[in-house]
Order: sequence, then structure tokens, then C-alpha cells
Amino acid sequence: MTRIVVFFGYGFMVKKYIYAILLLAALNGCFYSVYSNAYPHLKKIRVLAFENRSAEYSLGDLLLTSLNREIRNDGRLKLVTVDPDCTLEGAVLYFTETVYSYDSANQVQDYQLSLSVSVTFTDLIKNQIIYESKNLVLSELYAVSPGGTAKFKNKEEATNELITNLYKTILANSLEKW
Repeated sequence: MTRIVVFFGYGFMVKKYIYAILLLAALNGCFYSVYSNAYPHLKKIRVLAFENRSAEYSLGDLLLTSLNREIRNDGRLKLVTVDPDCTLEGAVLYFTETVYSYDSANQVQDYQLSLSVSVTFTDLIKNQIIYESKNLVLSELYAVSPGGTAKFKNKEEATNELITNLYKTILANSLEKW
């Protein structure tokens, strides 16, 4: 009789472990993603060099490199140079740096960077423009003095944030359309 009790007791423990493993496996397979793709047929993208009409000499190259990095990090589209499903192209219309705020001694505290671009996101499979903006303007502040109130502490950080926000804006208006 003792053997039967031990056997059933052991069987109960094994069942508990099996149920626990099944529960963990089921929970592991369930996730929620905030990413969406309104155009699931688009898998590959080519980012064309942005024409630079601004006085900031290297901005076109910086945009190309940074947008490629953002796309790679995002992972929804694969960067290609041959046979893309879609393209992203544009032009830098202007890039300005203006004084945003002064301190009580009339010294500059913060600057505002403004980037204006013309962008076109084109679906090459269906031969249609998914998103186009002739004058998309983004701005960001950076501090130049210890009393500055801006989030970023130099022009490079603010410029990188502008490019990140440009990418997010393009995606929100193209792939993430609801």
C-alpha cells in the first residue's frame, strides 16, 4: 500500500511540473507588439541619398547614415541596394540654428535647431506614394550654458535627436498608418 501512495504522490508532483512548464510555454508565446505594418508586402527598403540644400555641408551624408541605422535597429524592413520593395528619398531644404533663450546677463543659454526636409516614401510593388511631405519641419533645443534648460547639451546630440524624430515621423505616417 505504501508503494501506491508514493507512486501517486510522485505522479502528482510530475503533473505539477508539467502544468507549470506548459503554462510558462504558453505565456512565453503570448506577447503584444506596438509595431504594426500597414503594408505587409513591403520587406526591403532602399534609402536614397538626400539632396542637401542647406549650408550644413555634411548633413545629407549624416541623414543617409543615420536613417539607415534607424531602419536596421527597427528591424521591420531590410536595407538593400538592389531590388527594393520601397524607397525613401528626400532633400534637406534648410537647417538652421537660432538663439532660443538668454539668461539674466544676456548670455545665450539655449539654441534651437530646425530641420526642414522634403521626403517621399514610395511603394515600388504597387507603384504608389505611401507618404510624402514637401516641407516637414522638426525642431530641437540644446543648451550652451550651465543654466540652459534644454534636454540636450550640444549640437550633435540635438541633431541626432532630430534625425531620430524624422525617422519616427516617416514611419508613423507610412508603415504605421491605422
